[in-house]
Amino acid sequence: MRFYSLFLSLFVAGSVWSQSPVAVDFTDLKATVFPNFETKEVSGHCQFTFIVNAPTDTLRIDAKNMRFSLMMLNGKAVEYSANARQLLLYTGFKKGKNRLSFSYTARPKQALYFVGTADDYQIWTQGQGKYTSHWLPSFDDVNEKLTFSLSVTTLEDEVANSQRLTAISNGELVKKESFRAIQEGKVYTTWSYQMKKPMASYLVTLAVGNFDQKIASSASGVPLESYLQPKDADKWATTYWHNERIFNFLEKEIGVKYPWRIYRQIPVRDFLYAGMENTTSTLFAQDYVVDSVAVNDKNYCNVNAHELAHQWFGDLITAQSGKHHWLQEGFATYYALLAEKELFGEDYFYYQLYRNANLIKAAAKNDTVPILHEKASSLSYYQKGAWALHYLRDQVGKKVFDKIVKTYLKKYAFKNVVTADFLAIVQRYADFDTEAFQQRWLESAKYPEADINQCLAKSAMVQALVQLQKERSLPLESKLSRYTTLLQSETFWPLKAEVLFQLKGQPLAQTEALYRLALERGNLEVLTAVSELLTDIPESLKTSYETLLQAPSYVVRGNALVHLLKRFPHDRMRYFEIAKDWRGANDLGLRIDYLGAYLVLMPETNPDYASLKAELIDFTSPKYESVTRIPALQQAVSLFPQENEVLKNLVNATQHPKWQLVKYARDTIRKLIKQETFRERFTALIPELPTDAQSELQRLLK
Repeated sequence: MRFYSLFLSLFVAGSVWSQSPVAVDFTDLKATVFPNFETKEVSGHCQFTFIVNAPTDTLRIDAKNMRFSLMMLNGKAVEYSANARQLLLYTGFKKGKNRLSFSYTARPKQALYFVGTADDYQIWTQGQGKYTSHWLPSFDDVNEKLTFSLSVTTLEDEVANSQRLTAISNGELVKKESFRAIQEGKVYTTWSYQMKKPMASYLVTLAVGNFDQKIASSASGVPLESYLQPKDADKWATTYWHNERIFNFLEKEIGVKYPWRIYRQIPVRDFLYAGMENTTSTLFAQDYVVDSVAVNDKNYCNVNAHELAHQWFGDLITAQSGKHHWLQEGFATYYALLAEKELFGEDYFYYQLYRNANLIKAAAKNDTVPILHEKASSLSYYQKGAWALHYLRDQVGKKVFDKIVKTYLKKYAFKNVVTADFLAIVQRYADFDTEAFQQRWLESAKYPEADINQCLAKSAMVQALVQLQKERSLPLESKLSRYTTLLQSETFWPLKAEVLFQLKGQPLAQTEALYRLALERGNLEVLTAVSELLTDIPESLKTSYETLLQAPSYVVRGNALVHLLKRFPHDRMRYFEIAKDWRGANDLGLRIDYLGAYLVLMPETNPDYASLKAELIDFTSPKYESVTRIPALQQAVSLFPQENEVLKNLVNATQHPKWQLVKYARDTIRKLIKQETFRERFTALIPELPTDAQSELQRLLK
């Protein structure tokens, strides 16, 4: 375990503070926290255990903008000070073991998020990097690892018949206790979780919401908990598609037993990223909660495998600094690809490598920051890092690569690592030039074209696709026979999609038979390509194209509806009848597309117009996630900018945790208030807005 340095020295010139050598080791934190949705605050009590190894003058714990009370050190009240970043103590600690306890309150501006409305809300954390100290006194330094035990208290209002809440954190649930405050008519429940092994503070999590739970078991006996909201009860199988298979594969492929005692996955609304590998308890975006149709457009398998791989790469062993972040993201990305290879086959695996290679190649034209740099891009850490590992595995062989990884994980378990640690083990087991590898792959921002081409040459599918792409400039007549054969074959779908790409803009007399063949015999990926590429639908293909409205894909249905309405507006009533009950995926995008099209093409006198208008405006409200609100606001602002409810929801969106929604709202308000009528409308709305939204609108108006 790394030690947290508490010596400080002051350089008079410039008044720069710096940490001295190792002095204190924080080993344990037991905390009880109560996140309050109504006040958007969190309060709690902490008990730290730490060992003083050498004389020190200041004890520091990272704590952003917190208020403290009941400060006790080794059983005695002790004086302290606190600034906007840290809690500081100067006296009361002794050499050897010490215990510090205190209560605190905070109103986090980040890292702990309150989403939804009072009668249907969730609370969750996202602390990656060094942000947990916004809601829990802890350590921003990823090299300081502790054993955490967290108890989370929830509040349920029986009188208001509010939602049934579950609280989730890291580790095993060891106790659940409830008590009723009779006069308040409320029930408090405390959920106590315990970790047995140390981890970095950024991996501490909590999630509170209305969840149902299912429990399975891995082949090695690890309990696998999965969660969904009750409204998603029909989506277990499609959301957690291949869940146990992914776990069993990765545990076997990595070669080191899953390092924790339990694993759980919880989808939360408006999550900032696809997923987060909090130790034992992955949070992931509600977007991946899918039904039997949406799973064909977007599934959780890759994110599932990626976050699970992090339980070894990032949680068991942790990079010492951002410079070595690829040791976490590159490994997680690569092992997720290996899991998908197990699920979907070798062609799929190589196609993903090929796509990533093209992204890396395009980025290298402007990106001059290599993988081994704290400022490296996500593409470098993730996709290029994964490619570096694939090249290494390709060169040394799977058997040697597996031995390297197994040794690496066992040697540095519960410790922090740098790239040299991994490469030293590569040198031990493989006849491989690690210096050249580091220079070419990790320290250079150039695209390693020769290495990548050497690996891709092993895929006949990729080579066929590359050859097909080289033929784009050839006359279509010379390719028609071969293209017909390709579309009729069982070849992997990207080759068929490339054929369709090369048909775009070509004369109908030459392409009609091929489009018809794709529509009548194509698999879903091919139909998706048709729905995206064939936008100017010829009359002769109208009937065949209309079958896309029944495709088992919300993406295909949405594309088809938009293109058919544009091409054949006289048939709009028939198309609207087909689509009238569509909802779509979690983002409700299909429903919003339908509403927008209907409200544009149909007269206001239509009996359904008013209710559909109200439905669209409702989608702009805080009841819905940002992925729903953004397209709904885009439609509503375009169609009904005079509606006060639309403008109020636009302003309220500026207070959302998702930057995409905030940016859209701010940019749209700035654009609207250039017109005096809108400036007056927004100004009149200020008294009707929440305090924070009032302040933001006033700032924008200035």
